[in-house]
Amino acid sequence: MTENEAELPGRVRAELTRLRAEREVFTAEQDRLKRKLADTEYELRTVTGGGREDLASSTERVAELGEKLERGEADRAELAARVSTLDGDIATVRAERDSLRAELAGCRTERDELRLRVLDAELALAAGQFEPVASTEPAEPVASAAAERRAAEIAAELDAHKQTVSWRVTAPLRAVRTRLKRS
Repeated sequence: MTENEAELPGRVRAELTRLRAEREVFTAEQDRLKRKLADTEYELRTVTGGGREDLASSTERVAELGEKLERGEADRAELAARVSTLDGDIATVRAERDSLRAELAGCRTERDELRLRVLDAELALAAGQFEPVASTEPAEPVASAAAERRAAEIAAELDAHKQTVSWRVTAPLRAVRTRLKRS
């Protein structure tokens, strides 16, 4: 497995492995047909070059060898079509892989932006950098509304962060870490 293949999602790697296996099968079939064609050509040369057989049996033999040759050519054409289809499948898988890589890059960028926003919010909370609240009673509902609104924004950002692919993928690791801390 190459370094680039290790980065592919499991489904794409499985499809790539399947396509490689099919290619090996097709190559083996092509080799078998080539050997069969070579044997047929040898038999044809033997029949036409040996003049000791009578003409009737030679004609039958030539006809039989011609049929074998036609079947071999038909098998070769079918194999070529399968190889062409396989090449098309490989191109499709590569295009899908590139698309997934681009999507992954976008997800990573979004994740990093959300992490920065969460860190900024945590720093603001730790430093106590909130809008100053006046001590008069009428302003208190406005300040609490602003604090509630800010808390809702931070909660929404945190929820968005938890919806990212990286957060969901690393959930099992966080669970293991939590269990290890309890032990």
